[in-house]
Amino acid sequence: MNSMRIDAIRQAVASGDFLRAMSLWNQYASLLHREICRCACTPAHMDEARELLEWSRRTVALARAHAQSRLDALRVADRYLQTAPRSAALLRTCL
Repeated sequence: MNSMRIDAIRQAVASGDFLRAMSLWNQYASLLHREICRCACTPAHMDEARELLEWSRRTVALARAHAQSRLDALRVADRYLQTAPRSAALLRTCL
């Protein structure tokens, strides 16, 4: 297929621009579908699409895990701030 189209998808996914990535993926899938319907889709194109799909899936899963980790850290910090003593006198006493 078009390596520029694939590079654009990879760039959008890697940068976290998931709305753009989804739009580009939809365009790519439409072109692939048309090739399949015309019996013009080669095994190489199918392999290329499979590799891109797997790469995208892994990259998005990693981004999701990273975002979840950041959210979890914020929740822990928020709980700590809610239960931590707010008195400066306690700090002076401990020093």
